[in-house]
Amino acid sequence: MKFRTKAGLAIGGIAVLLGGAVTASSLMDATWLRTRLVEAVDQQTGRQLRIDSLHVWLLPYPWVEAKGVSFSNRAGGARPEMFTAREVRARLTLGALFSHRVVLDNVSLMEPELLLERTPDGEPNWLFGPAQSLHDGGASSGSHRHWNLALSSVHVRDGGLIWSDVRQHLTGEVDVDRADITGLTGSAVSLSLRGHHDAGAFTLAGTTGPILPVTGESWPVHLTGTLVVSRRQAGQLHVDGVITDPQHDAGYDLQIGGTLGQLADLQALFPKASLPDADDVSLQAGVTGSGASPGLRMLHLHTGAVDLDRVLEGLHADTVTLDASQPADRLTVALDGKLGDQAVILRGMLGTPDQTIQAIRTPDASALPVKLSLEDGDSSVTLDGVAGGEKTSLDVHGSLPALTFAPGKPSLQGLKVDGHLASAAPVSVLRAHDPQAWLRAAQATLDVAAQRVTWQSVAWDAVSAHVVADGGRLTADPIRASGTGVAQGMAQSGRFGYDASGDVPNMTVTASPLVLPAEVVEGWAGIPSLVNGSLQVVGSIAADGADMNAWKRSAAGHVGVSMVGGRVSGQALAAIIGRGIPVRGAMGLRCFGIHMQIADDRATLERIGLEADMLSLTGHGSVGLSSGALDLHLTPRIGIGGTGASSPVGVGGTISSPQPHLEPGSDGRFAIAIGGAQSGGGDQCPDLLATAREGGAGPAAAPAPAGKANGLMNMLKGLLR
Repeated sequence: MKFRTKAGLAIGGIAVLLGGAVTASSLMDATWLRTRLVEAVDQQTGRQLRIDSLHVWLLPYPWVEAKGVSFSNRAGGARPEMFTAREVRARLTLGALFSHRVVLDNVSLMEPELLLERTPDGEPNWLFGPAQSLHDGGASSGSHRHWNLALSSVHVRDGGLIWSDVRQHLTGEVDVDRADITGLTGSAVSLSLRGHHDAGAFTLAGTTGPILPVTGESWPVHLTGTLVVSRRQAGQLHVDGVITDPQHDAGYDLQIGGTLGQLADLQALFPKASLPDADDVSLQAGVTGSGASPGLRMLHLHTGAVDLDRVLEGLHADTVTLDASQPADRLTVALDGKLGDQAVILRGMLGTPDQTIQAIRTPDASALPVKLSLEDGDSSVTLDGVAGGEKTSLDVHGSLPALTFAPGKPSLQGLKVDGHLASAAPVSVLRAHDPQAWLRAAQATLDVAAQRVTWQSVAWDAVSAHVVADGGRLTADPIRASGTGVAQGMAQSGRFGYDASGDVPNMTVTASPLVLPAEVVEGWAGIPSLVNGSLQVVGSIAADGADMNAWKRSAAGHVGVSMVGGRVSGQALAAIIGRGIPVRGAMGLRCFGIHMQIADDRATLERIGLEADMLSLTGHGSVGLSSGALDLHLTPRIGIGGTGASSPVGVGGTISSPQPHLEPGSDGRFAIAIGGAQSGGGDQCPDLLATAREGGAGPAAAPAPAGKANGLMNMLKGLLR
């Protein structure tokens, strides 16, 4: 037989033998190795490793294939497994088995999922400890020597990472597209990770200390990260420093820095974060501490435009800066922006970085030094003292040339404020949005004055108020101002009291008089817009309860409202006295007045009067405060001068849906009176205003116009519809 033929037969025979051996090994469930792996993991981590099936391959090199792999979680965790994987493949070092070591290289994980969490007791599940003792029987039976497990490198494809911190309310998850971790058997581990969540993609790369930190030694960390949102570079992060003895949580000292073009981009990874809009964020921070209680040894935070509407309605910052270079330095605060249309400059200091972090973490137990000034040129209003920790004590002092709040809110010129605020209540009381509880715990004395205040259609000069809060009682007495416009020079005053010292709060409001924007009064009363201008309010009301519904049911008192020189809504009038009456748009108003008695959940309107272009109205009736039910009896008169027509109109329904109808006269007949002056003769404005003002002073109505009643017949037809 030729040499080539003999060699071919020999090679073929060897291939058949080796192929058979490989096939046999791949089909054999390597129970012996699975037992050693489970034992080694238990001994080194105190956790349970589960492997549904494990096979060993001999060629082309020794390697293992495990399916259905899971690693147990810490007791009390959100779920039994900390780690799961559909399949794990790795090279196996056979020689190490003879020294009771299982060494796996190039470990590849398919569809793994890792849960990182702090359990409700605050313990992290990523810290491991050796088992206290070997289990009886099972993996250790027949052997008194421990098996050790070593991994040299790990490669992840299409995995998932979930984190949960119950105490800090931080949860989330990301998809890990690829992760390569090498150097696991040495003192420095290299990491390269790429992942995504929805439209956000991120990378993380760098080095750490050994995968199983040495007890008592520091564990170095050097990591960099990037964030990409919708294929746009969004930000970067770096973390450098050491973690001291991670196994025993001895502490850490880390330098964290980064930049972010838009803070809201983080919501691509943290969709429940509800972050404010902020641009050009840069951060440098020195973080020290242990566990979930980090402290700051330095902080430099700068942002561009930030929406702070959640802090104060209408507040928008162009820049915000927080700075502290040393642990003993107080954190300086600088904000430049706008409050509505008002330019705002805020300067000041909080506590040291550590004090500030402690106050944020435990506000009920930690007092925070505060000194903040709202500045305008050389003027400022300063808040100085401590807040929180059940020892709030703040002095308020200063002046500002102007202060404007959000659109539709009051604007002040020449503001001055002096006073003191104190409270022994925990901050949680203030956050509970319970005015009664806050008032019972607060003491305050505040004097506020402004040269001029404008609010929608009304302006006041020489405004002042003395405010006192003590023992659950809040009073603003006196409130004083001088009128402008139609109320030029008219002295105005009022009083507000709220007593929450008893079981049922009590509120009292007195106006003698006060001129207020009609839109504001109508909003408080919950009625559709009828008039536009300045309402003169006089009277006194007392009510019990803690909300609007209770106030309506218990209110008692008397109120008069009047107006001269404003406008009245033709559409609102038509809804009340008859939709067929052709009054549209806004009509000039000579005078308007109502006087009412309030009791038993009802406002009894003793007199109702109105004089407008081509329309005069008188009447009386009642309104249900809680139900809004109307029972009005009105006599509208349409015309100018001595020519006109009138007919009694009843109005039922509700405030939001009035139902007008013609009412019969005393003889039971429905009739329209045409011609002649209004009932009673003469101009009703002087007497109407005197009644609505309870005899007090106020501006007079303009003289009644004289002219031709154009379109009178069309209006008369409207009364009959």
